Amino acid sequence: MSNSRADVLAAAREILVEASLADLSMRRLAAELGVRPNALYWHFPNKQTLLAALADDILASVPIPGTGESWDIRLATLATGMRAALLAVPDSAEVVSSSWASGLSAKAIYADITTAARAGGLPLDDAEAVATAICQLVIGLTIEEQTRAQMERLGAIDASGRDFGREFTGGLDIILDGARARADDRPRRGESKEK
Repeated sequence: MSNSRADVLAAAREILVEASLADLSMRRLAAELGVRPNALYWHFPNKQTLLAALADDILASVPIPGTGESWDIRLATLATGMRAALLAVPDSAEVVSSSWASGLSAKAIYADITTAARAGGLPLDDAEAVATAICQLVIGLTIEEQTRAQMERLGAIDASGRDFGREFTGGLDIILDGARARADDRPRRGESKEK
C-alpha cells in the first residue's frame, strides 16, 4: 500500500519527536515507512520541500481565534499557539526557521498574525512589522529553548535555570504594547488627528 503525503509528514514528525532533526534523512524516513527512498519523491522532490511542508504542517495545528476577540488578544493567542505548536515537536523551530528563510513555506501563521494586526487599524507595513516581531520572538526563543534542552539532556551543559516562558511573555507584552501604541496613534478611517 502506498503512503500518502500526510503519512510521510506524520513519519517525519515522529522522527523529530523520537530522535532529532539531524536524524531526519530521506533514507531513514523511507525505512520508517517501509518504502524505497525514491518513493518519497512522488510527494516531495527533495528534502527542502519536505521540511517546508513539515513546517507548514506543524504550524497548521495553531488554533485561529475568532474575529469576536479583540485584535490584540488575537495576536497574543496566535503567538502563544505558535509557541505551543513548536514546543510540542523537538527541533521544529529550526525546521520552521530554515523553511521560512528558503521561501518554500506558505507562512500561513504570518498571514494570520498580519490580519489580526490589521484589525487593530494598523496599516499593512506596521501589521507586517508586528507579525515579523512576533514570529521572530517565537521562532528564535524556541530554537534557543529546544537547543538548550537537547544539550542539557545529553549532559553537554548544565541547566541554565532560565524561564523561557517568562522571557516569551515579557517579549510578547513589549511587542503588543508597541502595536497598541502605534494603533492608538493612527487616525481611524475618516477621523482627524486634530483635537
